[in-house]
Amino acid sequence: MFKTKLIGLALSSLLFSQLKAQIYKIDVDNTSEKQKTVIPMSAKSPKGTVLSVNSQYFEKDGKPWFPIMGEMHYNRVLPQEWEKEIIKMKNGGLSIVATYVFWNEHEIAKDVWDWKGNRDINKFIRLCQKHDMYVWLRIGPWSHGEQLHGGHPDWIQKMKGRRSNDPEYLKESTKLFNQIGVQTNGQYFAQGGPIIGVQLENEYASGQAEHITKLKEIALKAQINPAYWTITANTVFDDKKMEVIPLQGSYPYRGWEKAGGGPTKDFLYGNDQWIMTDALGKVFYDVNMFPKGLCEQGCGSQMMFANRFVVQPEVVEAHLQNQIGRGMNIVGYYMFHGGTQTPGLKEPGLPESYDFQSPISEFGLLRPSYKYLKVLHSFVNDFGSDLATMQVYEPKNPVRDEMDTKNLRYVARAKGNSGFLFLGNTQVRVTMPDKIVSMQVNLANETISFPELTLKGQTTAILPFNLKVGSTVIKYVTAQPFARLVNGKNITLFFQQLPGVKPQLALTMGTLKTESFAGWQSQIKSNEVQLTTTNKSDLNFSDTDGNNITLVFLTRKQVENAWRIKLKNQDALLITDADVLAEDDKVTLQQAGQANFNLQVYPKGLNAFANQKVQQAGQISVLFDTYQQKTQLYGPKVSIKYPEKQKAIISLPSALPSNVNDLILNVDYLGNACKITQNDKYITDNLYNGTTWQIAMERFSKQSDVELTISDWDNKTTGVSENLVDEVKSKGTLFKSIKAVPQYQMVFTLKN
Repeated sequence: MFKTKLIGLALSSLLFSQLKAQIYKIDVDNTSEKQKTVIPMSAKSPKGTVLSVNSQYFEKDGKPWFPIMGEMHYNRVLPQEWEKEIIKMKNGGLSIVATYVFWNEHEIAKDVWDWKGNRDINKFIRLCQKHDMYVWLRIGPWSHGEQLHGGHPDWIQKMKGRRSNDPEYLKESTKLFNQIGVQTNGQYFAQGGPIIGVQLENEYASGQAEHITKLKEIALKAQINPAYWTITANTVFDDKKMEVIPLQGSYPYRGWEKAGGGPTKDFLYGNDQWIMTDALGKVFYDVNMFPKGLCEQGCGSQMMFANRFVVQPEVVEAHLQNQIGRGMNIVGYYMFHGGTQTPGLKEPGLPESYDFQSPISEFGLLRPSYKYLKVLHSFVNDFGSDLATMQVYEPKNPVRDEMDTKNLRYVARAKGNSGFLFLGNTQVRVTMPDKIVSMQVNLANETISFPELTLKGQTTAILPFNLKVGSTVIKYVTAQPFARLVNGKNITLFFQQLPGVKPQLALTMGTLKTESFAGWQSQIKSNEVQLTTTNKSDLNFSDTDGNNITLVFLTRKQVENAWRIKLKNQDALLITDADVLAEDDKVTLQQAGQANFNLQVYPKGLNAFANQKVQQAGQISVLFDTYQQKTQLYGPKVSIKYPEKQKAIISLPSALPSNVNDLILNVDYLGNACKITQNDKYITDNLYNGTTWQIAMERFSKQSDVELTISDWDNKTTGVSENLVDEVKSKGTLFKSIKAVPQYQMVFTLKN
């Protein structure tokens, strides 16, 4: 009995020791900051705004600028949908729309050009400008993008001298660039337009450096003249001429690999410039001459018939967080918006769908990854001017093994004595356990020790240290910065609470006017007041400069549902379960299957909407104005017939009521792939990976039926889990269910 008790005590002691926080240290040496050099690229708009760049970061009006860019191909999205999709990208926190200009999309026969319909790039660019979105063109001449011949027309594909300075190839490439120059005339930043960047070629690792020089020369003669010129970073070029800026590519999911790939090193923080050496090749330039940046940050990937996978939103969020932590100062997604291939112009062996499992789907639907990434976009947009100037600092023993689940992955970005800690506990295709940690930042004149916290598995965290707000300083806080709103002397910082972690923070004493903090436990230590919340999710105090400062701690769900916008010329924040399309004159809320709309608006008392009233007393949030509206329920009049177990025929209603934006068809099936046709025209398809195929039906003609057809399982398919494969094989090819769900919408009109 005594022996049993001893064993029990020993086990308890072991368990207790395992639960104690591991202390992780990092040294920030601010005495050896890198010197930046000017890169000779800039442009000034007619309104006087100046864009420039140096060896560390991009600049707007001489100030650090951290741009976020997302790819959407105009030719792969219906032109009647361009505008609302651009708005969705903007509301997701992006400032630039990137797009390929595929050669074979426009030169449809030799010397026969088509720039109409969904090929009308001029109209697409004008819509981007209407909504204050910059544009970055990727003009080739060779592009890839899963386009037939990489975008080359058939007769170019047959040229032996293609993708070189061969005179015949350059002659034809000049025609392309001249055409692009005509279509984009007047739309470059210096002309008052939105085009700020142009990428030449793509992944030109086996070519000749002088070819990039020649392409730029041809483009300039064609009046293609942006502020910034870029290439993909595994491209051969003359880095001494400073003609182009190399931007990188990085994908946690890789459709070109079996089952979409395995665990990658992309989730290991580092101070290296190129993290895809295992996939895309070597670096051909001096990495210290250019700012770190991405033109292809993979937030999805193109599935192939042979290779399947499911993009997890927490993985793409962690991947972006890792990139920011390792020093990236521009992020460009490929693809942020999915699309549909042009008939006859897709790369062989691929589906017609170019959905990419993107944050915005082929049908314009917002996936969870959209909201997960929006959390970090808000952080970058509000804190990026500070972040861009910060160097990367690694711990002494950084994790270098992607299969290491025991040790914490972390890094710091800092300038002087302030910065951000980046903690990672997510690895693609590896389940990570919770970690109890205590972070210690060793600065030149002080050491900042964070309180103990638990970092849940499959999550990440960004923790600030010596974060200035007004005239005071937040020494540390156990929550992630989300948004910074500045309206005169009223400053609000929103933070995301880490799951299961009570907010704790420390403020410098000398610049505080406030002496008591209701709802918070406080203690004074050295020159700090240390605070721990008891029952409040907000903290208000004043500094010695007369600023009224409010810190608001939101839950993870709240930040996913938060939208950073301007209302009545003020910084504002909306919180709603609905998708938000915010424009200058209105805010449109959309949500599938839910007729009750709830909206919270910060700051309180804005009274911004002409057609909506704030919820009355008794249901009012302390910090937010609350709006609650219910729209009329709609029962979709959709007929679904199954003439065969592998075929479904859908009859759509002739029209939708004004409060319904679209009908979403949720299709669950077993099989290898499902295609959708109408009037015998192959519209698009879906490769089975076990998830529900969501189809927005409003784009389809109501005059004829829509047909879904499933193909039989192919045993060569990789990436689908064994239990799903067993279900397909045991039950056979069939539809499990097809349900039509209304996407309700409500418009909030802004006051003049």
